[in-house]
Amino acid sequence: MPAPLTRAYGDFLGSMATRAVPASCLAVARLGFTDSLGVLLAGRAETAVTTLRAALRSDGDGGEVPALLGAARASASGAALLDATAAHALDYDDFAFSNHPSAVIVPAVLAVAARSGADGRRMAAAYVAGYEVWCDLFLRERDHYYSRGWHPTAVLGPVGAAAAAAVAMGLDAERAMHAIAIAASQGGGVFENFGSMVKPLHGGRAAQSGVVAAGLAAAGMTASPTALEGASGLMRALSPNGNVDIDTPPRLSETWHSATRGLNLKRYPVVGAAQRLADMAVGLHAAGAPRDAAQVARIAVTISEKHLRVMPFGLPEGSLQAKFSLPFIVACGLRHGRVGLAEVSDEAAADPAIRALAQRIVITTTAEADPNWPDAAPTDVLEIETTDGRRIAAPPVARWRGHADNPMDAAELRAKFMDCARYADVPQDRASALFDTLQRLEDLPGAAAITSVLGATHG
Repeated sequence: MPAPLTRAYGDFLGSMATRAVPASCLAVARLGFTDSLGVLLAGRAETAVTTLRAALRSDGDGGEVPALLGAARASASGAALLDATAAHALDYDDFAFSNHPSAVIVPAVLAVAARSGADGRRMAAAYVAGYEVWCDLFLRERDHYYSRGWHPTAVLGPVGAAAAAAVAMGLDAERAMHAIAIAASQGGGVFENFGSMVKPLHGGRAAQSGVVAAGLAAAGMTASPTALEGASGLMRALSPNGNVDIDTPPRLSETWHSATRGLNLKRYPVVGAAQRLADMAVGLHAAGAPRDAAQVARIAVTISEKHLRVMPFGLPEGSLQAKFSLPFIVACGLRHGRVGLAEVSDEAAADPAIRALAQRIVITTTAEADPNWPDAAPTDVLEIETTDGRRIAAPPVARWRGHADNPMDAAELRAKFMDCARYADVPQDRASALFDTLQRLEDLPGAAAITSVLGATHG
């Protein structure tokens, strides 16, 4: 018989109100809130978000919960949908265990807390709970979800969001179990939609689904107590080859995944699989490497098979595809010495100089894997062969600045947050106040202490 995953997760969630959460886990919650809300600011004017906001308005969703940090109002589920889509819109949000936890969990927690009155301590605990359940579930699959076209954030994110929402709402173990069981039937998102406006919607729908699932459970809806592990449950249904561990009982709180794995913050607003190559390309530019295609005979790149799979675009059409285009990202870093919010744009994707460099790139894949990051090669390789016969190799980057193993310091985290705020035309004094507020997450009286800092600007 499979281990009772669904019920065990419910028991864990029901105990969070009295459980002592390690300080190291609470620090990850603060980091997740800070980074995801910073990139939410930068993403809230993206077309995917404004389109979604217009659609919600046309459906009459003008509820009483703040959304987009004061720029809109919606129902709790609508606010989670808007906020998570905005937080994921630029692909600048953090990732861990090959998923995007903060962009999904933080909006779900904020939306529920605004309605339930949860304080900062409970919001932080809810974030940790969502991370722990989601991570434990994901690590049970031994194969690669992308090989079957599944986007793991989209199909497992609803369970993580429901877990977080259940804790934020204070559900008991039985109702928390039903919340995640309901969420097991709420997910969906295919890799084919990467490079389109629907990719960030995957995060939005995951957060929304988790909020809806927890609300339904609170109202008394029930679901299968084996929705995750059953013979026709979520984990078997998603598994590419049936190679999923449903036998090992969860050991949540014996080992806290959030403390040991942390969060990988992005230095560049592109897919996580490209962070190392972007770092190397920027470093070559700073070292004086050629940046004109006329001087470059060949650019050799070696990367893992799994990382290349999530970058399917060659010469991209627009910024949405550019975030998932290895040739563009490398060429942009070499050409400009930056791969930032201003550089990953429709104009840059069409720049003839960047496209000419991108066409010099030859990609080789390797099956060799980093034991601590199985999707990645031990290091990527980037080498330029110039037209005059020189070879210029980038120093290898195993962990860019921002990876959990090489974390940003407080000044670097603030700098990224403030850069996102500038991109969003948010006054720097208000953005600074919001950053400082988030560093006191556990001491806040409630969600309004976060959502009201910038002031209400919704129409």
